[in-house]
Amino acid sequence: MKKSFKPTIHTLIIGLLATLLLSGCITNVNGKKSPDPKPDKAAEAYMKLGIAYMQKGRFDLAESKLQRSVQTKPSAEAYNALALLYEELHDNALAEDTYKRLVSEFPDYGLGYLNYNIFLCKYDRHAQIQQLAAQMASRGKDIAAIGQIAAGNCAFSKGDIASAQNYYKKALIYEQYAAGALLPLAEIDLERGFVTEAKAKVDKVNNFIGYSARSVYLSILINRELGNRIEERKMVNVLRSRFAGSPEAAAIFGQ
Repeated sequence: MKKSFKPTIHTLIIGLLATLLLSGCITNVNGKKSPDPKPDKAAEAYMKLGIAYMQKGRFDLAESKLQRSVQTKPSAEAYNALALLYEELHDNALAEDTYKRLVSEFPDYGLGYLNYNIFLCKYDRHAQIQQLAAQMASRGKDIAAIGQIAAGNCAFSKGDIASAQNYYKKALIYEQYAAGALLPLAEIDLERGFVTEAKAKVDKVNNFIGYSARSVYLSILINRELGNRIEERKMVNVLRSRFAGSPEAAAIFGQ
C-alpha cells in the first residue's frame, strides 16, 4: 500500500516565510538603503531580508540580518528563522540555544516548540522531547496537543508505532479534531487493515477541519479499499482540482 507524504515542518516554514514581501527594508537584497523605520518595522524588515538571503543561500548575510532583527525587537518568527538557519549551518549548539530562547521568551508560539521537537528528534534526544512535551502541557490545550503530536511524529519516524499511537491519542484528549494526530492514526489503521476505523478518522478531518492533500490522498486509498467508487471519484476530483501540484497528486495520477 502506498504511504502518504509528509513534507517536513522545516521545509514548510521556510517556504511560508519566503512568501513574505520585503517592506520597509533597511537594506534590500540588491544593497540599496532606505531610512530606518520604527523598531517594530525595522525588526520585521531585517527578518524578511534575512529570510530572503536564506533562500538565496547567502547564510552569512542571513545570519547578520536575523540577529539584527532579534536585537532590534525580539520576535518569535525571527528566533524561529534564526534557529532554522543554524540548523542549516549544522551549528547545533547555537540552534539549540536559539530554540531555548524562543520557547522561553515566546511560550505560546506553537511552531517554535514544533521545530524544536524536530531538532531534538534528529539526534534521538527522547528525554528532552518528553520534557518539552510536559512543558507544553502547561501552556493550554492547543500547545499541549502540538507537544504530543510532535513527540508522536518523532516516534513514528523512528518506527516506534506503539509510542506514536500513544502520543497521538493523548493529543486528541486536548484537541479532538487535531489533524496532526488523526491522519497518522488513520495511516496506521489503514496499514493494519482497520479500514473502517481509518475512514472515520479521515472523514472527521475532512468534515470538521477541511481538506488537505494528505487527508484527500488517504481518503482515496480508504474508499478504494472499501469499494466506495463514487466517494473515491469525488476525492480524486478534489485532489486534481485543489492539490494538483502535490506529491500526493503525483502518486495518484502517476506524474
